[in-house]
Amino acid sequence: MFIRHYTQGASNLVKRDEILVAKVKQGDFAIDVKGLGSLALEKRHLITTNAGGKVVEVLVKPGEYVKRGDIIARLDNPQIKETLIQKNSLLLKMVAQHKAELAQQKAYLQEAETAYHDADLAHKANTMEWQAQATLIAQGNSTISKLEHQRSEFTVKRSLKQLALQKAKVATQKEILAAKQNAQQAEQQSLKSEISLLSQHISQLDVKSPITGQIQDVFVELGTQLASTGSVAEVADQTKLIAKINVAELDAPNVKVGQQATIDTYTSRLDAQVTRVSPKVSNGHVEVELSLIDAIPSEARDKLNIEGIINTSFKTHTLFVALPRNAIAESTNNVFVLENHLATKQAVTFGKRSVNYIEVVAGLTIDQEIIISDMEKYTNDTQVLVR
Repeated sequence: MFIRHYTQGASNLVKRDEILVAKVKQGDFAIDVKGLGSLALEKRHLITTNAGGKVVEVLVKPGEYVKRGDIIARLDNPQIKETLIQKNSLLLKMVAQHKAELAQQKAYLQEAETAYHDADLAHKANTMEWQAQATLIAQGNSTISKLEHQRSEFTVKRSLKQLALQKAKVATQKEILAAKQNAQQAEQQSLKSEISLLSQHISQLDVKSPITGQIQDVFVELGTQLASTGSVAEVADQTKLIAKINVAELDAPNVKVGQQATIDTYTSRLDAQVTRVSPKVSNGHVEVELSLIDAIPSEARDKLNIEGIINTSFKTHTLFVALPRNAIAESTNNVFVLENHLATKQAVTFGKRSVNYIEVVAGLTIDQEIIISDMEKYTNDTQVLVR
């Protein structure tokens, strides 16, 4: 009778030290999503050369730190250097030739201006003579014939026409001179641009780092022949890291950009924020990208394994319990409720799931204890004895 009263119909026996027990709590319940992943460099810079050539010196190795402007490798290109010498020589010859052409053109302009000046003086002289004859004729002086006066008038008109023609020649010569100067300047500028580009290419034979950071990889070795835009090395700023974690496919719909998160490097815990959620599913997981808010700790580096916890929502005055083994969120599951030395199977409705806890919707009350370890082998039992 004592045994029957003690066991109360328990059909099996469980040792207390073989199970895990949790107590139902009530209060603030943070619904978190957990994922594993690693730190990653926010940006990688590919160092390329704009001038092709043969690699004659490599000054860095992967892992070394460089400053912006430090030389990564040196190239050599004799053809570019020879072309630059030829272009500079051609420019000197061109400048001298243009100077001579301008001098000749200025001489033509001076001749036209001189001819215009002479035509102007001749026109003025003819006009004065014609006007003087007209005055004498008006005074009754018979020494000037009417025919002679008409000839003087024709001479004035002819000299006026000549003056206009010479004036047009001066204008034409000025236009020719200006056009010649513009053409020469354009030709010289084109050649100077070629020389500047060649000089720039020669300076770019010293391949420099665009940022301060750590060399991630070097793609060349001595003797490598590179074409223009050839890849030389890769550099990244080690102080600018992001976190990439993989969350379960079923948890991914609850993760949104802007949610707060915590990154655990297994040495430090860092505050973070969700910045990107991948639209793709890979092997049952979705990649989530997090930006780090706290200062980067000393142990942080590219590809460092981490754990991330994202707070997707928050509930107040809620019943929750440590997550039982095989419990499914937002469904009804059977759990063993422990009271004294007896564990009785009972249906419990669970709500939202967090990382280590799950919301209790119905079937349990505060401070009740349940078995959260694996009880699969007691599936057919409704009550077990715990001792």
